Amino acid sequence: MKVSHEIMRMRSVRTRRHSKRSSIGSNIPDFAAAMVILVLVVFIPLLDLTILPIRWMLAREIINEYSRRLALCETFSKAYKTMQADPSLATRLLRLGGVESKDISLRLRISRVFITPRTDEHLFVYAPGRIPPAWLPGGEKSPCTYTLELTVDTLISPAILFSSKGVSVPGLTGPVPFRIGASHEWENLGRNPGTRAFYLNE
Repeated sequence: MKVSHEIMRMRSVRTRRHSKRSSIGSNIPDFAAAMVILVLVVFIPLLDLTILPIRWMLAREIINEYSRRLALCETFSKAYKTMQADPSLATRLLRLGGVESKDISLRLRISRVFITPRTDEHLFVYAPGRIPPAWLPGGEKSPCTYTLELTVDTLISPAILFSSKGVSVPGLTGPVPFRIGASHEWENLGRNPGTRAFYLNE
């Protein structure tokens, strides 16, 4: 009788130990699932939100440096040739990684300088040799300021892209479109000694 009682007691102890161990181990699958959700819902979107502004700032720095370089060209036509030369602006942005240029626009903004505050009057020129005589230095509209404006439409990709079926979310399933612009004052306002034309209009 004592032996059977002792056996029953040992079985009861083993049962309690077994149930205690299984209770602790049951939390492991829940923890793994929580970690997966944490990575997919929190960490990866945060990583994408961190990478996007970094790539935007690097692209903006390249575009700003390029616009300054173009504003130092001797003529307006040389500014266009410099932009398309190798390595072109599109190539430099592509080498940055995750930045694709879709459209690049270069123009010259001519603004009248008024002594007294008046309505802003300006003119945009998109090709060399198209500036009307009145807007040139010493013309009827002078004095004027001449600013070279460079605008680039880009697609900036996040660090990790999610696959989706028919649902497009910029920044998660695809790149984000950005329009980045930079401008610098045109430096050379002199005339070509050979043609007597202004360099900024050649």
